Amino acid sequence: MSPHLIVRIILLALGILSAVAHWFLPRLTRPDLYFAVTVAPEFRDSTAGRFVLRRYRWGLIGVSALTLALLGTLVLTPAFLLAPLALLLQLGAYFAIYYRARRLVLPHALAPTRIREARVDTRNRSIPGGWVTTSGPFALLAACASYLGTHWQQIPTRLVLHWGAHGQPDRWAARSLGTVFLPVLVATVILLALTLILYGMAHWLRPIYAGGLQGEHESRFRRTASMVLLVMEYWIAVLFSWLATRPLLPASLQRPPAAITMVAGLIAIVGAAVLMWLGQGGNRIPSPQWPDSDSTTPVGDRTEDRFWKLGVFYFNRSDPAVMVERRFGIGYTVNFAHPVAWIIILLPVLAFIGLTTTIAVRHTMR
Repeated sequence: MSPHLIVRIILLALGILSAVAHWFLPRLTRPDLYFAVTVAPEFRDSTAGRFVLRRYRWGLIGVSALTLALLGTLVLTPAFLLAPLALLLQLGAYFAIYYRARRLVLPHALAPTRIREARVDTRNRSIPGGWVTTSGPFALLAACASYLGTHWQQIPTRLVLHWGAHGQPDRWAARSLGTVFLPVLVATVILLALTLILYGMAHWLRPIYAGGLQGEHESRFRRTASMVLLVMEYWIAVLFSWLATRPLLPASLQRPPAAITMVAGLIAIVGAAVLMWLGQGGNRIPSPQWPDSDSTTPVGDRTEDRFWKLGVFYFNRSDPAVMVERRFGIGYTVNFAHPVAWIIILLPVLAFIGLTTTIAVRHTMR
């Protein structure tokens, strides 16, 4: 299977998965949050709630048909490199549909409870496996860097950067500290960003239910999300270690195998499926009844709607929490009013810039 075919399959799969995920998202959030608006828990099953969901899904069907047709056309032509633009167009259209549904729900908004819950112990508030597990990817990169340093003279003076469609190398670069160690450096920055998120999920994330059955469900969801992130970290460490040590491998192992590109997609698909099955914050895990279901005051995520810009960006200077649950979607987002949040945001941006710059520079070398 050629690398180009793999890329085409991945791009088309991303478009289909995005459509499927957005179909189910409104029913995966907490019962008293509907299209990022705090409502009574029973509202989503009311006549008005079902009407909003129908409008949303009909719009989703129309947009998905158009964008997936465009995406399919692009991946089947030499212009498949433009397919990411179709994916961005798809996400933009989905946001417009979501925002229209949100506006229909806003007249039914209620103020969330003013009661706050907090844990005084640290049980279930740590990274799965502790720092030993978390340091594994960094240890692998350190071992890779050490191996490259001790075998420097064995590294060819010309490094193969790209293989053509027939499996023959067609781009090279001169051996230097930059070309040899850059994959390790880029991977380190990416892992620092992901580890910061892992730490934030354990220590900077304000629980919605600090105790009881729902508190346990919430902890289970957070641990599962942390484990998915940890698995992705190990895959990144293995991938970039292979990229860095590739010049020292036998010629038959230097060309990128098809499987190594698809593992990340498999991790993301399985992880997303498990988290969707649990529901946001573990709310879909079977329990006798939803807390406060007989109360006229919804719990929501214990934040006021006015702090959520467009329903997706949380900005609250008075909230010490760095990370909070997403209101529409699965997982977590940051409190954009907190300075630490911008460190979490900027690290992956820097890693992405470094990676794309590396690819661009290498593609200009012959």
